[in-house]
Amino acid sequence: MLPALPVAALLVLLQPSPGQAQVPIQANFDPSKFQGLWYVVGAVSDDQGFQDAKDDMKMPMVSVTSLANGDLALKFGYPTPDGGCQKIQTTYTKGAADGQFSSPAMGQTDIRVVSTDYDNFALMYFETQKAGERNVWLQLYARAPVPFPEGAQKMQELVSQVGLNPGQGALLPKSVYQRDVPVRDPGQVPVGAKPPCVWSPLQKAPHFSPQTPKHNKWSWKVS
Repeated sequence: MLPALPVAALLVLLQPSPGQAQVPIQANFDPSKFQGLWYVVGAVSDDQGFQDAKDDMKMPMVSVTSLANGDLALKFGYPTPDGGCQKIQTTYTKGAADGQFSSPAMGQTDIRVVSTDYDNFALMYFETQKAGERNVWLQLYARAPVPFPEGAQKMQELVSQVGLNPGQGALLPKSVYQRDVPVRDPGQVPVGAKPPCVWSPLQKAPHFSPQTPKHNKWSWKVS
């Protein structure tokens, strides 16, 4: 028979860690409004790979398509220093609640649309499990390649609740051809510019070159 634990010790064991705290999901989530083109303008994570690469990353883009079964089909594009694009496609499988998903192929066990106004920003939460290691992510999406103040504020408020800190984050610089106006339709490309880095099928997983120019660290002061 196992020895009894003191009540105080038992309460400590039962108390969730900061990363396991209840993370909200956007009420009445509407995937048809969520679909379209987004820019990943900022991220915070305890993932070591991200920490090693964040100072050399540029702003990814993602195209979201709502599927009839409630899943989301996504195409990500990662700009490269030579002006090229490395791409990845995946599907977010609908979870128990609207706005909650998972992606076993990418090791993402819990994906949540925490908050969005559909027209300007979306705050995303991810839990990943890879090689037995659990990591937590927050990502800030925007319709234009600049952080939207309301989204940045919500991200700031949630960081500590999920066990992260601002020093683990970065605002990602845009590519030279990414314009500062909202774009929902992938066909809307500035005259003389190359198409957005997102639309052809996956060839290889993204890799972030150390030759990419440095950028500013994460700052919560977004005007």
